[in-house]
Amino acid sequence: MNFQSHSQKQYDAIMSNAQLTVLGTGVQYGKTLSGAIWMKRQLHTNILPTDNFLITAPTYKILKQSTLPHFLRVMGGYGTYKDGEAIFKMHSGATVYCRTATDPDSIVGIPDVRAIWGDEAGKYSLYFWENIQGRQSTLNCPILLTTSPYTLNWIYKEIIKPKQKGLRPDITLIQAASWDNPHNSLHDPVIREQRKQNMDPRRFQMLFGGDWQKMEGLVYNCWSDDDNLITPFALPVGTRYFGGIDWGFTDPFVFKVRAITPDGMEYGISEVYRSGLILKEQREIVQRTLKIWPVERIFCGTDQPGYIEDFNRNYIPAEGASTGPGSIRLGIDMHYDLVKTRKYKEFAGACPYSSDERETYHYPEADDVGPDDETEDMNPVAANDHAMDCDRYITLGTRHLIKEVKVRAPKSTNPFVELMKKKRAGGAETWSK
Repeated sequence: MNFQSHSQKQYDAIMSNAQLTVLGTGVQYGKTLSGAIWMKRQLHTNILPTDNFLITAPTYKILKQSTLPHFLRVMGGYGTYKDGEAIFKMHSGATVYCRTATDPDSIVGIPDVRAIWGDEAGKYSLYFWENIQGRQSTLNCPILLTTSPYTLNWIYKEIIKPKQKGLRPDITLIQAASWDNPHNSLHDPVIREQRKQNMDPRRFQMLFGGDWQKMEGLVYNCWSDDDNLITPFALPVGTRYFGGIDWGFTDPFVFKVRAITPDGMEYGISEVYRSGLILKEQREIVQRTLKIWPVERIFCGTDQPGYIEDFNRNYIPAEGASTGPGSIRLGIDMHYDLVKTRKYKEFAGACPYSSDERETYHYPEADDVGPDDETEDMNPVAANDHAMDCDRYITLGTRHLIKEVKVRAPKSTNPFVELMKKKRAGGAETWSK
């Protein structure tokens, strides 16, 4: 296909040879097409039959509807896509593996990767990003991440913000707005201004301007790294330790440890977050952790009663977390209260996956809520929430054990409750903080 870049920024992204390039733009800029052409250039640079390449997307839906169609369009005549194996086989013999973050371990074991393109990478979990870096490490191959801003998760904290501060000279960061594409309707300043007037300014800048902002509708929107992260310190005598487990195999197995000091403060001090572990391996991880922290009780997801029994037979104090009516909302509200009052903090660096999940742990968007849905008890979207479940298990499980803590479920923290009430009454149709 014949292609001409629509702007210097798009050309710079396509031609980048940096070890890590990030093209962060507003929607409909042309970032996915840019990624496909960048990968085509890498395929024509590395032509050995043994060369491997990796294309990733956050979900199967995005891969099939956006990422893959763009790639196959620019690669017409150069190879064949095998849908059953999710690979593109070059006529030269090279292989392009197409994988999604739905199974974060799906890329483990792919050898000799020459180039990696991650599309809509802002939706990846930190765990998947770490696995991508593992594929890069053997040959130190270049990575291109194309994405729109979604929230202040790992890509912002580890890449965007440090680069903007001049701390990551190894990164090539290219940021662009939707209207930087001359073919986008927002390139017309009149249309752009009309759209801007009808949207929350922060949302407009995030969606079309390519600016990184907090996601709307976050469950723990009161979290502050400045106030809720603390430098690790020696915990005082009398501190009690509790754990939380969210079981997993394809999904990650998560084990968190919390310290509750005599003054009623609570600290997240340890976290394990790994996929592909069998029961024996999970048990061994917990046993090793218990040699460091004298955990007196572990509150676990109730989906694996056999695992809980196995733990107890091996002298690990495990029990099922509360699953009574409304327990999810109650646990969230209680933990929200701890976060907001700064009675819950995390040791800096101790719970990186919790930090990442917290930035995407959100309630359904208002348009997804049906007219008969009860918004007062609306639960968060069940995705990338494993460490968040652990927090809820521990908070709810310890309320009757820690006398210093008052049991109080505050008013619902769901930001869409009032919105839905207004919509049903024929009022406002948008929500903003």
